[in-house]
Amino acid sequence: MRNRYSAVFILTLLFIAFQQGYSPAESLDDRVNEVAHQLMCPVCQGQSVAESNSNLAQDMRQIIRKQLEEGKSKEEVIAYFVNRYGETILASPPPKGVNWLLWVLPGLAIVFGGLGIGIYLKSQGGKSAAGSGKRTEKTAPDSDYMLRIDEELKKRES
Repeated sequence: MRNRYSAVFILTLLFIAFQQGYSPAESLDDRVNEVAHQLMCPVCQGQSVAESNSNLAQDMRQIIRKQLEEGKSKEEVIAYFVNRYGETILASPPPKGVNWLLWVLPGLAIVFGGLGIGIYLKSQGGKSAAGSGKRTEKTAPDSDYMLRIDEELKKRES
């Protein structure tokens, strides 16, 4: 029994090790596009370097290609552009310092917004059952109003 657990454990470790080391061969174009999608075009509004057709974005894609051909990693290429343009060049801010708020606040907004909506719907569910009599009272003036409008329209037509 003990040998069986050891074998399963070793096979699991080997599987994890091969999964970490195995990556399908990416073409240079795929790697250039991947890095270009992570960088924002400095002269275009809201477009990544991969999406932009500006001259600067085309030059940046050429620099990315050249650096990847030289054997630099994706992280090194991105670091090159961050050193040159600052962290504003990144398409997604790194999760450090105040930037953590950008990563955490949307989740908190969803959670608290969902709670708020749930509380509101729960409170409205109780009121609608109890307040169903009020609705008929409210509709009565509306129907009186509509009757008066119909009468006035008939007077005008005749």
